[in-house]
Amino acid sequence: MQRLLAAIALLAALPALAQDRPLRVAITQSASPPFVQWRDNQPVAGLDVELARAVAVQLRIPVELLPLPRARVEAALAGGDADLACNITPPAGARALPASAALFETQDLLLGHESAPPVDTPDQLAPNSVIGTVQGQSSAALEGLINDGRLKRDEAQSEEKLLRKLALNRHPYGVGSQPSVSWYTSQEPIDGIAPWRAQLGARAYRCFASPRGRIEAPQLLAVIEQLHAAGRIGELVNQHAAAPLAVVVSARSAVRGISYAHLVEVFMGQRQRLADGNAPAPVMSAGAEREQFFNTVLKRGASEFRSAWAAQQFGGRRRPPLQLTGTEAVKAHLQRHADAIGYLPLALVDASLRIVYLP
Repeated sequence: MQRLLAAIALLAALPALAQDRPLRVAITQSASPPFVQWRDNQPVAGLDVELARAVAVQLRIPVELLPLPRARVEAALAGGDADLACNITPPAGARALPASAALFETQDLLLGHESAPPVDTPDQLAPNSVIGTVQGQSSAALEGLINDGRLKRDEAQSEEKLLRKLALNRHPYGVGSQPSVSWYTSQEPIDGIAPWRAQLGARAYRCFASPRGRIEAPQLLAVIEQLHAAGRIGELVNQHAAAPLAVVVSARSAVRGISYAHLVEVFMGQRQRLADGNAPAPVMSAGAEREQFFNTVLKRGASEFRSAWAAQQFGGRRRPPLQLTGTEAVKAHLQRHADAIGYLPLALVDASLRIVYLP
């Protein structure tokens, strides 16, 4: 509440805007869904677009979306050719621009081709491994290894092109943002990409204002803070980029990844062993995540789950997944039992656990 009142007070102290001069928002052409959706090379929807429109509505002025190559965004802001840009990470050494606080965080993920050895941390990557990245994006977990020559970078123009190149094994590994990776893989299966994921750390989502724009930077940043404090940005995140449940095992487990088909069979009681001979023991939370797991991961209804296990239990052949009270209990169980497999919110996954499937 204090942040909201402070933002309102700052806005009240600033001069009124000319109503016919639009808010010019730079949209990097490498942005991908769910942040930006494109039609005829123009940004038409997505979290970044809706946030820009929300800021303009708050200012009571029109909005003009400016698609720009990623390398030109900072220059456009510095020179006053754009007023605002969100969801960018300025390169190291770039001129500092007025910035908002971190509005939320997204996870950078390391992915691999199905033929590439799975890893839990970047240090496990073989020397001279090629890592696909999106132009203008960097991961702090990898930059040191790339700068000292241990790893090689192969840049793609967008997240979609990175995933396509990875699927074709143009490079064995790639780095993507979790919301975009999940968006593309949920649209259609991308054959060739392994199901495992390794977290590389959180990336802060911020907005940057021009120090020479039509609208004073403090006024723009105060509007964004007002939207944040009022919960509007949280609503947009939940609508477009909410983190999914991750299917995880202990970091000590022999399971490195599990396909969607095998995951369904394990939790529905139709499979006991994976192709590599491992026999993961499924565990489930009885909390709110249970329904989310059925709907978004298994894509099976609770009644179908019960029916499948009723058939398996006939004659006492098998027992259904262990039911625990909530996510913390599931996490503790997975940490203690290397043969267990379960699901957790991505925010609860740490180095003690391994992501073997992420929708």
